[in-house]
This record gives sequence, structure tokens and C-alpha cells, in this order.
Amino acid sequence: MKDKKDLKGGKDYMLVGAAVVGVITAVIFFVMLSRGVVNAVVTSKISSQYQDKELEVLKTDLDYHSLNAIGKLIDVSDGYVVTPDNVRKYNELEQYVRARKQRSADISSLYDGKDDYRDDVTEQKINALDKDLLNEKNQDVYQKLRNKLDTIQIWYEQTRDADKYISKVWDEFNNDNASLTFKKVSMSSTYYKLIKNKAVKKQWENSVEQMREYYANHQGESTQVTAAKQELEELRNSPLTEKYTPAKVDIISSLDFSSDAEDALTAAGLTGKYVLYYDSSSNNLALMTKVGSKYVAQDGYVNVVSSQVAKGKYTIKRLVSAGATDAIITDSNNDNFGQYVSSATSDELSNLDVSSNADNTTADFNSATPVFWFKNNSNLTSSIYFTSGNTIGFIYAGGSSYDNGMQVSSSDLSSLKSEISTGITFYVN
Repeated sequence: MKDKKDLKGGKDYMLVGAAVVGVITAVIFFVMLSRGVVNAVVTSKISSQYQDKELEVLKTDLDYHSLNAIGKLIDVSDGYVVTPDNVRKYNELEQYVRARKQRSADISSLYDGKDDYRDDVTEQKINALDKDLLNEKNQDVYQKLRNKLDTIQIWYEQTRDADKYISKVWDEFNNDNASLTFKKVSMSSTYYKLIKNKAVKKQWENSVEQMREYYANHQGESTQVTAAKQELEELRNSPLTEKYTPAKVDIISSLDFSSDAEDALTAAGLTGKYVLYYDSSSNNLALMTKVGSKYVAQDGYVNVVSSQVAKGKYTIKRLVSAGATDAIITDSNNDNFGQYVSSATSDELSNLDVSSNADNTTADFNSATPVFWFKNNSNLTSSIYFTSGNTIGFIYAGGSSYDNGMQVSSSDLSSLKSEISTGITFYVN
């Protein structure tokens, strides 16, 4: 028979064993409970990164801190804490995130600073990224990246156009210096400003400056002779009482004028291909042509003799070469106000609600009512007619000054009429 001491020792061992089993059970229960809680949190965090889980649309702003924590937990637990299903979901999410980051990095890599693109940008690379960008299902993120890629594409195309144009003008200039015209110099300078690649800028910097300087200092003899003949003819045909202004063009100030006009037209929100622009501060008038996103004076500018046209936007309605019976309806209460009527007759005016007192001998179109007859002012029979709302006006040569009237030399008027067309905007700044 065992003594009491032995029995007591056996009992102690049994108690210790039971305690160990209890602890192990508790640990297992705690681990399993903790594992369940952890995986519930992981599942929630993964799901919260999606804007639409079924369509696999990620949120615009992702919780990268939580994603990094889940990744570290998976690594250190070696698959014992995070369930295989959650590991799969996490890896899938990470794949989407990496793809988004890569797309963003690829597009950002096209930029060389804030205002240029890198030398290795090609049309093929832009198209490939454009196609890859379609994999981004979040519209906000897509649009943000789309805008950045669109900017690069615009820069690339306008730089390529600039390179092509300047190269052509430069080659012609080297073959024949006399081929250089104001328009070519002006447009080359404007195109140069559109270049968005540092290497291409450096390539053409000296060439553009050389052409500017050459034109400023060596306007061809033939150009000078033509201008002199034109000025002499104008002087010969002008009355001695009329102010005479020689038409001279300074290449540097003309280019400065183009730059100032570009700022004014942009601020006014104008987008048309052509705009007839008058700067009241410098008293200069020019036809501006849009090249890329910039406006440039197409053939230099002309000096305005006088102007009483208010600041604002007008529309060129007609290049006037009026006959003896041509007229404009000037009755502001008439629905046909401002309409140009060729070979006006009583019946035709009646059809336009002008039924009485149509005949007058008023030379000032501002005062003539209900119609203005061109036969009453010979200075307007060859002119440029423009309108805005209930206002009519003319660009003309010679004669008196009128409200809403702008006087230029006869040669400049002729040149303008050959350059512009009806429907374009006339902007007075």
C-alpha cells in the first residue's frame, strides 16, 4: 500500500496536468477568437478600399496605412492568422493598387519638369498609355490621369507642328534670304513659344532669333520699293487737308503687338480662327490668326488715323462696295435693324417694315433714319461694315469722323478688305 506522500504527489501531478490542459485550451480558444476578430477586421479593411466591389472599382483615395499593416501581418504570421481567403483578396487588391500606381508613374514619367515633355516621348508611347489607362475603373482617378496624358499629347503635337513649320521657313531662308516675310517671322516666333520640349527649344532658339534680327535689319529692297510706291500713290490721291500716315512696319514692335493682342484676346475668351483686333492704346489694327492656341498678327498691323469705336466685341457684317441705291436699316425699333439692303426699292423696304420717310440726305449713318443711304456718303461706299446689338459702324478711309467709325488709309483699307471675311469677330480693346 502506497503511503500518503505518494498519493499526494500523484494528485499534484494530476492537478498540474489539468491546469496545463486548461491553459492550452484557453490559449487555443483565445488564439482562435483573436484570429476570428483579426480576420473580420482584415475583411472589413479590404472591402473598404473598394468603391464598388462587384465591379472592382477602387476608391479614389486609398487607405495605404491599413494596406501596409495587413501586408506586414500576413508576412509575420506566415499564414497562421490571416485566412487563405483574405490573403487571396489582399493579393488581388494589391495587384489593382500596383497597376494604378504604375499607370500614374508612367504618365508622370512623360513630363520633364512642369512645362515640357521628355525626349523619349513618342506617339506610340502616348497611344499605349492611353489604351492602358482604360483599365482604371474609377472615373475620378481616370479623368485626372487622362487630363495629364492629354496635356502631354497636346504638347507633343504642337511641338511637332512647330518643328515642322520652323524647319520649312529656316530652310527657305537659308536658300534665299529674301523669302523671309513678316508673316513667316511672326508665325515662327509664335510657334517657337508653343514648343514644349527642351531639346527642340534649344535646337531652334538661335535660328528663330536670327530670322527676327535679319528681318528687322534687312527688309528686302523689293519690299521697300513696293511700300514706297504705295505711299507715293496714296499721297498723290489724297486731299492736302487729309492727314497722311506712311505705312511702316517695325518687326520688333509688331511681334510685341502680337503678344499684347494675344493676352487681350485670351482674356476676352475669343476662340475663333481669325479676329480683327484694334488696340486703342497703340492705335494699331491687325488681323489676328490663331496658330495652335496663340494669336499672331498675320501680316503685321496698320496705324489707324482716328477711331471713335467703343471698346467691345463686334461682328464684320459686310465688305462694302455699295451701289447708288444700297442702304442699311437704321430704325432701332425695326426687327430688321442693321440689315444691309442691296439696290433698295420702295417695295423691298416696305417688306422690311420700312414704309414711310425712307428718303433722306443724311451723311452721318448715326443720324440717318429709318435707313442710311450710301449715296449720301461717298466715303463709306467702299468700307467695312460691322455691328453689335443695336450699334452699326464702319471702317473707312477719308472724310469726316463719326461715332462708331474708324478711319484708316485707303491702301490699308484695301489690304484689310482683301484679308478679312464676313462673320469674323472685330474686337476693340
